[in-house]
Parts: sequence; C-alpha cells; structure tokens
Amino acid sequence: MQAERPRRIAITGSASVGKTTLVHALSLRLGLPVVPEEMRELITRTGKRLEELPMPERANALRELWSTRRAREEERREGFVADNCTADFAAYALQHGCAELFPDFFQSPALVAHYDAVFVLPWGALPYERDGVRGDSPMDELRYQLVLESLLRRSVPASRLHFIPDSCTTLEERVRFCEETLGRSPGKDRGGFVSLVGAGPGDPGLLTVRARTLLQQAEVVAYDALIPPAVLAEIGPQAERILVGHRNQGATQAGYRLHPAVLEQARAGRHVVRLKQGDPFIFGRGGEEAEELLEAGISYEVVPGVSSALGAAAYAGIPLTHREHASDVSFVTGHDIEGPRSHTCWEKLGAAGGTLVLFMATRKLEANLARLVECGRNPQTPAAYIASATTPEQVVLVGTLETLAAQVRERNALGPPALVVVGDVVRLRERLAWFERRAHGSET
Repeated sequence: MQAERPRRIAITGSASVGKTTLVHALSLRLGLPVVPEEMRELITRTGKRLEELPMPERANALRELWSTRRAREEERREGFVADNCTADFAAYALQHGCAELFPDFFQSPALVAHYDAVFVLPWGALPYERDGVRGDSPMDELRYQLVLESLLRRSVPASRLHFIPDSCTTLEERVRFCEETLGRSPGKDRGGFVSLVGAGPGDPGLLTVRARTLLQQAEVVAYDALIPPAVLAEIGPQAERILVGHRNQGATQAGYRLHPAVLEQARAGRHVVRLKQGDPFIFGRGGEEAEELLEAGISYEVVPGVSSALGAAAYAGIPLTHREHASDVSFVTGHDIEGPRSHTCWEKLGAAGGTLVLFMATRKLEANLARLVECGRNPQTPAAYIASATTPEQVVLVGTLETLAAQVRERNALGPPALVVVGDVVRLRERLAWFERRAHGSET
C-alpha cells in the first residue's frame, strides 16, 4: 500500500558519480521534494573548497552545513529524496582532518536512522568530470567513497542500505533499480506526473536547464506542431513522442483543455512532459491544463520558458522597454479581436502609448492593426512583424500600423508563427539588429 512505501530516501557517493541527476529524476518519479547538497552550495557561493579553508573556518563551515541539512530534512516531514545523506558529514570531517571536533557526527545508528533507504552510487562507473566544483583528484574521491561506505555499513541496517551496481550506468537503469528496490516496479502502483514545460521561442540554446533535463528524462513527450526540430532533438531516446497540438487549432476548437493522450499516459503512471512553445502560462493554455490535472488528481509541475515575446523582441533588436520610448508593455492575443470571448479592452490599448505585443495575430493581422487605429493609435505608429523568431529562418518586417499588413502580404510571410510588436521602441530595430548582423558576419 502507499503508506508502506519508503518516503525518506538518500542518494550518496563521491563526486562525479551522478548523484544530483538521479536525485532529481527519482524525485519526479516518486513525487517527493528534493533536499539539495549543501557542500556544492558552499563551494559555489564562496568559490573555495573545504580543504582550502583554514582549520577553524573549515570546522565552522562544516558545522553550519550540518545544521542546514538537519533543518531541511526536518522540514520535509512528508518525505524527500536527498542529495547526499547525513553520514556524508562524518565522511567530510574525516576527509578534511576535523573529525575530532564533531563527535556527534559519529553517534550511530542515530546519524542515519531516519532514512527509509540509502542508495550508494559506485565510484568509477562514470568518467570523472572536473567542473570547477569537484576536487581535481579522482583518487581523493575514491578515498572519500571508501570512508563513506565504511560509515554507512556501520550505521545503516542492511535492509535499508542499497549499492547501485556498476553495470547501471544510464539514468533510466539507475531509476529502475531504485524503484524495484523500493518495491515500485515501473508502471506498478505508481501515480503519473506531468511537467508543463516551456520550450522557449525556438532556439534550443534558450531552453532552461530544467527543461532540457526533463526532456532527457521523460518517458513521454507530448509536443505542439510549433516546436522546431532543433528543440525536439533534445528529447532522450527512451521517450515516446506524441504530437498533440496542431497549427491554428486551439483546445477550444478541439473540445478539450488538456489533450486526452496526456491524461491517458499520466493515468498509466508515466512521467509526461507537455512541451509548449514559449512559456506555458503566457497564452499557452497552461493554466487550463493545470486545472484539469488538478481535477483529475494527477500531480504536476510548471517549468517556465523564455516567452516568445521576449525572445522575438530580443532577437529582432527591439527592446520592449526603453527609458526614452516606453516604460510599460502589454501582452495581448490577436486571435479573437472581438466577440463575447474577448477579454481585451481595445479602447485602452488604442489610447495607451507603451509597447504592445500581439500574440497569434497572423490570421487576422490587418483587422488587428486596423482595430488599434480605430481605437486611437496613430496610423504612423511603428510596428514590426517577427516570424520564426530566434531561428535561422527568422524574418522581421518593419512598417507602421497603416502599412505593415500590406508588407507582410507582399513578402508572403503569413505562414510561420509570428508576433507583432507595436510602439516607438520598434524604431530602435535598425540600430540594434544584432542577430542578422551576426548571421551575415558583419557584427562589430
């Protein structure tokens, strides 16, 4: 039963054995929060490893990390997946010559009695990678691993201590080993999980670190037709791919909020990434999808992406705000410019003087621009049409509210997904068009 499932889990081992990656993957699979590794946080914050500190400072830093870890694990009473375990602090003390200052680290079995399972990753199964945070010597890490394993064998009951085999080198193999050890075979007695992930505006280099990690870990990726092939290439080979979104057809026309295939896969106990262009919560229907997941009792997370508006404007060389031109920005959908479903007050937009970004305005471009003029915007207001933003196929056309629609028709540029930016900031495009200059090798 669910109540019998181990809830307090630690993943440990020396540096460069894949702990953090496994921790995050397992936390997603089990629906448990992560307790991060304090030592890496210390090194990142101070720029110094523990052995580089003088002894009094070294001991104080270690005691502070120990206190932080105990507090974090105490806060997560409902369970967690921890990156390293409390026994690591005893190993740190031995490794760095200050063990005599911390006798409480060695009071076993109390040191690690609160864990339901401790998984130890093998040293040397993966190539050792130096990243500026880990130590330079793999042999030092081997010594640490041996000390840690000795402490764990002394402190943790054999039924709770699990050594991940050297043969498990892929993330999926390691997750499967942990699940099977915990009595939760893949697909058995496991609730599904959905990650609503923003894919950014198109350039795969603009994916967040979190988004890329999830694409590499997911069992299923459900994606829109707008997602470019370069982003889809980031999906791990183990994932099943499902095309669930089509151009010019929203969920309302299709008759659902969340695609039925996403619900079906999640109810089958799988981790599904719902990959959406831009950001899920900016005209991405992420709110409606989250509501449906909540109503279905399916756990989910929201991973923000670089909004298409921000990416398109930046790559077009158009700052959305500028002290001399605009101090406010409005994001508006041009999909339904009038009618009972429209929540946009066009009169206010027409009277405003800031920057306006129109999403989904392509199909009704002329009507959208004309509506702004009717509501008070000067027909000579600069306007830019940005298609296939942030990709090598990017097209930027600059005109005015009066002329832009005709220019787009003449270039036959209505096909790709596009955004329209309206306002005085568009005048800066000619000077700041860095992306095109770089593409043509003329950047200074």
